[in-house]
Parts: sequence; structure tokens; C-alpha cells
Amino acid sequence: MAETSVQPSRANLIEFLEFAGDKGLMKKATAGSYKKACNIILGILDETEAADLSKINLEKVILRHRNLAAGKIVPPTLKAYETRTRAAVNNFLEYIKDPTTWKPAVQQRPSRAKKAAAPTKKPKELERREAPFQQPPVHIDFQIHISPEATPEQIDQIFASMRRHLYGNRTGQ
Repeated sequence: MAETSVQPSRANLIEFLEFAGDKGLMKKATAGSYKKACNIILGILDETEAADLSKINLEKVILRHRNLAAGKIVPPTLKAYETRTRAAVNNFLEYIKDPTTWKPAVQQRPSRAKKAAAPTKKPKELERREAPFQQPPVHIDFQIHISPEATPEQIDQIFASMRRHLYGNRTGQ
């Protein structure tokens, strides 16, 4: 797939993703997830539209697919498919322009080993603390709606219950 006269079709996009994964131009898993997303999103295109991806309005295609997939694909998965399809199509169109200098626009996450070895920055508030560990302050707001028909005894019981559950059975409270 190294020739420069590649047509920007859906079929060639899928072939390109397989090529990029097989040749190590992008991680095989990334290429596979892009391929799956493209098959799903671009699968709604008819053969005429799928023949030249450089001429389609990708955002309109994504919107069409979103409307068709409503209730069938959960929103987070749909969003992932859309993001991957955009990235795959953009990478493919960039590759077609100049295959010899093309580099994937894929952000690689660091491996777990690199993450563990990387120094972590402490938040400024933790740096300022002198003790090795201090529990951060906690602030909780309660909003209580009590019926106007509640008796004073019922209101006292509500607050007594809250006090008991929030502070435990401490004496002197």
C-alpha cells in the first residue's frame, strides 16, 4: 500500500488500518479499534459516498449515524467510535497526501512501567503540610426539607437521628 495513487475510499481506509497495524506504524490494538469504529460509523454510507472519503462531510455522517444508533449503542461507546473514526479518517487522508513522510497522529499513552517510574507531582497544598500525612478537611452540606405539618417532636427526632449518625454515641454531645 505504498503507492501514492490510493483512492480515499472506505475499503482503502480499512486496508490502510490493517497495513498500519501490521507494519507497526500504529499499535495493532489501536488500528483494530479504529477499523471497528470506521466499519460501524462509515457503514451507513452508500457505495457512492464511500468511494471518496475526502469529499464527505464527516461530521454530518457522524450525526446521521448518531441518529440511526440512538437507543442501540450506549452514548460513551458511540462517542468513542466517533472519536476513533475522526482520527482514522484524518490519518488516512494525511497518509494519502505523502506516504513517505506520514506519521500517525496517535497519542500513545505511557506504559504502566513508565507511569510507575515517572516522578509524581504533589499538589501544592500537600507540599505545604509539615506532617507526613494529615487528613484533608471535609465539608458536607445537608439540605433538609421538612413538611410544614411535622410536629416539633418529629423535627427533634429527625435532628437527634442525624446527630446520632453523624457523631456516633459520643458523650457530652
